[in-house]
Amino acid sequence: MRAEAIVYALLGASPDLTALVGTRIYLDTRPEADPLPAVVYELIHEKQDDARLGERETVTARVQVTSLGAIAEDAVNVREAVRLACHNQSGAIAGYTVIACIEDAAGPDSYDHLVNIYAKPMDFIIHYLR
Repeated sequence: MRAEAIVYALLGASPDLTALVGTRIYLDTRPEADPLPAVVYELIHEKQDDARLGERETVTARVQVTSLGAIAEDAVNVREAVRLACHNQSGAIAGYTVIACIEDAAGPDSYDHLVNIYAKPMDFIIHYLR
């Protein structure tokens, strides 16, 4: 849960995102009864890069952050706050040395008419030391 901890720390530290979603930042799934807008983040892939004996390991991870809203504009606003919170970040974050957290891709956007939720995903690549 290392890469996830980094993303959660970045999201939780953003006053712009907090103004939109409060504490509704969830790992993997959003409780169905919780209000929108909200954010769900999940680890897509993580791999250890080559390391030399005695050196710290470098890890590359992909984390997807999905912005959810009852109307499309809410989801778009949340996604922009997520981008500002996570893109181009580095340093000591959540107890890890983050070399870089950068936006990789956004989309595809979707709408689930059965539950009336707009979803706007965005992926981040995180390089960190463990």
